[in-house]
Amino acid sequence: MLEKPLRWLGSSLDDVRAFPEDARRADGYQLGRVQQGLMPSDWKPMTTVGAGVYEIRVHTRAEHRIVYVAKYEDAVYVLHAFEKRTRHTPQAEIVLAHKRLADLGRSPRPEPGGPMTTKVRRSTGNVFSDLGFSREEAENLKIRTDLMIRLSELIDARGLTQAQAATLFGVSQPRVSDLVRGKIDRFSIDTLVSMLGHAGVRVQIVVGRISKVA
Repeated sequence: MLEKPLRWLGSSLDDVRAFPEDARRADGYQLGRVQQGLMPSDWKPMTTVGAGVYEIRVHTRAEHRIVYVAKYEDAVYVLHAFEKRTRHTPQAEIVLAHKRLADLGRSPRPEPGGPMTTKVRRSTGNVFSDLGFSREEAENLKIRTDLMIRLSELIDARGLTQAQAATLFGVSQPRVSDLVRGKIDRFSIDTLVSMLGHAGVRVQIVVGRISKVA
């Protein structure tokens, strides 16, 4: 499936880059799902920010949140990112995300240097590169993301329980639970290819130049 490019508003990219490494890997996977037209593994609507706005919820050693809007045809826009330290989202975080959404509404297809007052940054074409990983690791994580998404789609398309999916993929049920929750750190490319092979899916590799800008 074609991916929507990412656009980072304001300080959102710098804010995510400041997250711990494991949180950044999880964030990259979840944003990869959004780029492919899917919902994150753990999310909630942010109606207090605006229509069509959602929050990605990442649980590692701390709680991290990414607020985004994907309703525009041209791109997925990341409005805000922050570490959540209390049960309720602080009003200041909601106000900032709302301001950026309102700014985006005045220019649905902004370009860097355009009329918006909020800075817009283009993705490199690989969300993991955006988030500060080396080129080699970013490519590895991108492949793992795509394979995990294909496995998740198989589960949904066939209406499988986790136990049934475990049998199909030749793994334990806890491994399927990790997959469904987007635990990218717990899977290697080899493991994911093997799981797809057990399900009767052929995996093909396409080699090409890395796109510098999306």
